[in-house]
Amino acid sequence: MLDESTQKHLRELMRLFLEENTKLNLSALRTEDECWNGNVLDSVGNGVLLPLEKTSIPQPLPPEEEGELIERTKKCKPRNTLFFAREMRKDPTDAELFLWEHIRHNQLGVQFRRQFIYEGSIFDFYCPELRLAIEVDGGIHLSKDQRKEDKERDAFFREEHQIETLRFTNQEVEENISNALSRIEQYIHKHSPPPLEEGLGVEVHKNNRHQTLLDLGTGGGFPLLPLAMCHPEIQCTGMDSTQKKIDAVQRIVDGLGLQNVSLLCGRAEELGRDPQHREQYDIVTVRGVAPFNVLLEYASPFAKPKGHILCWKSMKVEQELQDALPASTELSCRLVEHIPYTLPGKWGMRQIVVFEKQGPLSKTYPRKTGVPKKNPLL
Repeated sequence: MLDESTQKHLRELMRLFLEENTKLNLSALRTEDECWNGNVLDSVGNGVLLPLEKTSIPQPLPPEEEGELIERTKKCKPRNTLFFAREMRKDPTDAELFLWEHIRHNQLGVQFRRQFIYEGSIFDFYCPELRLAIEVDGGIHLSKDQRKEDKERDAFFREEHQIETLRFTNQEVEENISNALSRIEQYIHKHSPPPLEEGLGVEVHKNNRHQTLLDLGTGGGFPLLPLAMCHPEIQCTGMDSTQKKIDAVQRIVDGLGLQNVSLLCGRAEELGRDPQHREQYDIVTVRGVAPFNVLLEYASPFAKPKGHILCWKSMKVEQELQDALPASTELSCRLVEHIPYTLPGKWGMRQIVVFEKQGPLSKTYPRKTGVPKKNPLL
């Protein structure tokens, strides 16, 4: 949720935007309610991008029988990870629910998320700030083979992703929650870093280097302007091919007095080859309706290696993601995260799909103007 001060500033943005929208067709969302929910709140994921921490995490299987008990395991990858994560949030084990009641809402001073997805895997609980995973294991994890597998899995995430895993049995949580919480608190106190500003999906290092964000097809300034207002430490650029829209957004920027926003008129296919913009941005945001294989060809040329591409999408994208796998590989992009959020009323559940740029992009891309849309990569 947004605090009162943030809401006040964002409502001033909405007021200026609606004034411009009466002069120019920037958005079909013309009422205050529509604009607030469908543009402003959607741009910040109803608060989940304040900030969006860089995350990395592992995963469960469909329920598996063990005698008369049904246990969740993390032994192989389900076809639809997002579906299983949602189902597990709806139907947690008793031990998971009991622990969640003690660590939710920042009760331990840090934020935990439930059933968090990364690279086809899911953690029971995850703290992005500390890169700490918590696993609550059922009886199946007591077997020799499963303990070995869990140990190898924990070592992999520690070595490859700098994620530490704390494991508890169901019995430890249900019968001695105080000891479990004490162990978690000890880890938090030992590993809590000094306060650092954080950017969207990318950490700000101690050299205080400014992070850079490019909003492709910014249109009326969403998600560009809400993100710029909530993240003054990030230098934000909005790009659109229509000069009238750029001019309107500039008037809003001037009205808000934003110092960290610049605007650029041009086509992604052309500017993606310009050395001033090619692979120059830590974060690229795309709120368009095109499929992933098109969006990634537009966005990847601008993202730095190890930078992130954030795509605003509905919840039903599994087939679209599957179809885009060859294109994402070709464009040096790797799916790393789904971030679900819920908007008020009829707007319902949505998500931000996060890709990481793996390395320099082939000079073949982007292709000529209009080609990515007419002939998407398959």
